[in-house]
Formats: sequence, C-alpha cells, structure tokens
Amino acid sequence: MKTFRIVLWLAVVILAGVLAWLTLEVTRSKQQVAEGPFGVPFELVAQDGSPITEAAFRDKPTAVFFGFTHCPEVCPTTLFELNTWLHQVDPDGTKLNAYFVSVDPERDTPELMGQYVSNVSDRIRGISGPPAKVMEMVKGFRVLARKV
Repeated sequence: MKTFRIVLWLAVVILAGVLAWLTLEVTRSKQQVAEGPFGVPFELVAQDGSPITEAAFRDKPTAVFFGFTHCPEVCPTTLFELNTWLHQVDPDGTKLNAYFVSVDPERDTPELMGQYVSNVSDRIRGISGPPAKVMEMVKGFRVLARKV
C-alpha cells in the first residue's frame, strides 16, 4: 500500500512537470507574457524573514509547491524531485524560481521553513506567514488544504 501511494504521487508529480513544460513550450513559441501569476495578491514572509509578495513570481517561471514541514512522505519526496528537476532544467539557477509554501503556518515558522528547505535544496525558498494570510493565498491558488 505504501509503495502504491509513493508511485501514485510520483505519477502525479511527473504529470504536473510534463504539463508545466508543455505550457512553457507553448507560451514561449507564441512569445506571450502573462499579465501576472496565477493566484491572488499576497504578502507573506520568506524563510529569511523578509517580506515576499506575488511580485516575486513575475520575474521568471516559478514552481510553487504547497505542503508542510511535518509531512511524512509526499512533501520531502516532492521537494527532492523538484530540486533534481531544477538542476536538470536550469543548471546555473538563473531561469526558474521555486517556492515551498506552508499550509501549516502555526507550526511552520519562516525560520523552520528555512531549515527544512535548506536540507533539501539551495534553490527552493520557503514561504510562511500569518495563518489567515497564508490561507488567503492557498484559496487564491485553488489549493485544498485541511488539518486532519
């Protein structure tokens, strides 16, 4: 059962990656630039304590992963895979951004996000903030997150 769940999540992540790549290829071939990022305006806190807004998502293609630091399987696995893809697609780290947004901001402080993400990648930045503001962003990106 555990192996099946891992394989299923890997398939979902790979499919998401393929769709993201196809989207990049289509938009690049048409030379179109989006007006703004998917989602809603937000003001949260990056892992280094600095404020971060939706403007950070505008300068280059950006991968956004929602999860939490106490996630036992899917989050660390996905972050390791995302890190691998970032290094394959953008070896010098100048063309893509990647962010890990906490859906458990009560426990995931910016400092904890920094420690957690730095164990996985030097290219992915952690984002947290006040619970109400984080949940506004989560809903704006049409992500379903529930405490169980």
